[in-house]
Amino acid sequence: MRSVVMLLCCACLFAGAAAAGEPAASSSPGILVTPSWLAAHLEDPHLVVLHVASLRADYDAGHVPGARFLWPTRLAENTPEQTSVMPPVEAMVRALRDLGVNNDSRIVICQTLGDVASAARMYLTLDRLGIGDRTSILDGGFEAWKAEGRPVSTARAAARRGRFVAHLKDDVVVDLNTVAAEYRNPGVRLVDGRPASYFNAPNHSFVRGGHIPGAKSLPSSALFDSTDRYVSLDSLKRCFAAAGVQSGDRLIAYCQIGRSACPVYVAAKMLGYEVRFYDGSFEEWSRHRELPVEGKTTN
Repeated sequence: MRSVVMLLCCACLFAGAAAAGEPAASSSPGILVTPSWLAAHLEDPHLVVLHVASLRADYDAGHVPGARFLWPTRLAENTPEQTSVMPPVEAMVRALRDLGVNNDSRIVICQTLGDVASAARMYLTLDRLGIGDRTSILDGGFEAWKAEGRPVSTARAAARRGRFVAHLKDDVVVDLNTVAAEYRNPGVRLVDGRPASYFNAPNHSFVRGGHIPGAKSLPSSALFDSTDRYVSLDSLKRCFAAAGVQSGDRLIAYCQIGRSACPVYVAAKMLGYEVRFYDGSFEEWSRHRELPVEGKTTN
């Protein structure tokens, strides 16, 4: 594992401009794009806009012209063993091909109804599948698009089946054994993206309450504003610093079930941190009584 912070690449600099509300000027804009960037690239034949919504009715009610409906469960499913986990790679590849995704696609993820976590979760998954460098999030989602008076469509977009092939990245997701082996290592910093009430309070419907020892609390809601746009890079830096994250830390983001910490992963990537995501999160950790927890707990 690398022991240094990843340097920001040019694409991440463009992402910072988008986070600050400035339009990106590149066909490879970085993690965030603005409505103006998306509007300027709607005719790009490689562009694939994925409208993330829990119900198709929300997609049918209106979306960016040409956007395709992505039911998030296709890339983050609930199983009898665990909540919100990545399906088998073959199933995720099939879902993306159904949406017309190719390896040369430029993907923009658009959440609706303020669901920043779902958009971030889809970004993380595509990063795991090896196409994160060609994937962006529409900052502010569909609501930001409408607020600027952009055109809205209610037509279901048809897509020719894609030929996407996964090239898995091993530095995106970690499992229980990895976290258990590394959480006390110097330079490894666990970042808990749950609300503070979960970080210290008992239970919350799970076996044990509290948090993984040594973790720092950074509620993901601090990373975006009332319009569901990510705050500026300077503000993100202050959020991470206030949580006790230091320059050079290698981060592992987690939450309760693998959703609310996804914006932490996105923000850490924008800041250039080496960050991985613990998909099992506290739901899994708390059920292993041989593993310690900190905070107010009931056993």
